Amino acid sequence: MIKLFLYLFTLILLVNCSVDTRSGIWENVNETKSAKKISEITFEHNLSFDQYKKNIINYGKLSNYPKLDK
Repeated sequence: MIKLFLYLFTLILLVNCSVDTRSGIWENVNETKSAKKISEITFEHNLSFDQYKKNIINYGKLSNYPKLDK
């Protein structure tokens, strides 16, 4: 009877587990968050390619444009 109760309890726990990424549990915490605002991002000619690329990526993440890669 105890084994049956243990199996049912384990089954209930496993069924209620969530893999939903919106909960914040499964997010990559090692990833650094950009604290810049859109107005602080510059696109000057004297930037290196890597810095320019980072600015473009940050601008795309912070902008309110619709996502086209769904």
